[in-house]
Amino acid sequence: MAGIACLILTLAGCGTEASPQSEDYGNILASPDGLVLVASEHPGGWTRPDCFSCHNVNNIHNINRTGLPDDVVDLEGVRAIVSNQGEDSCPQCHGDNGVPP
Repeated sequence: MAGIACLILTLAGCGTEASPQSEDYGNILASPDGLVLVASEHPGGWTRPDCFSCHNVNNIHNINRTGLPDDVVDLEGVRAIVSNQGEDSCPQCHGDNGVPP
């Protein structure tokens, strides 16, 4: 009986009708290495190659938080690159995240 209750609760938590909620890490261009991730700023994910296990692809690159004008930051283009290349696109802007080649 307890197993059935756990299954129902698990399934009830799956899926959502909500629109994407943008992740907000502030202006990461203002951080010491800009867009490039460093261990001190990314301790929970440092050396992990599986970016999308923590960062929902639908919730990233939705809002320009760089402080640069919107016509300078091509978020639509960035989303297209991420859509086409998946996690392989992350190092192009954010560095290697400590992941060995």
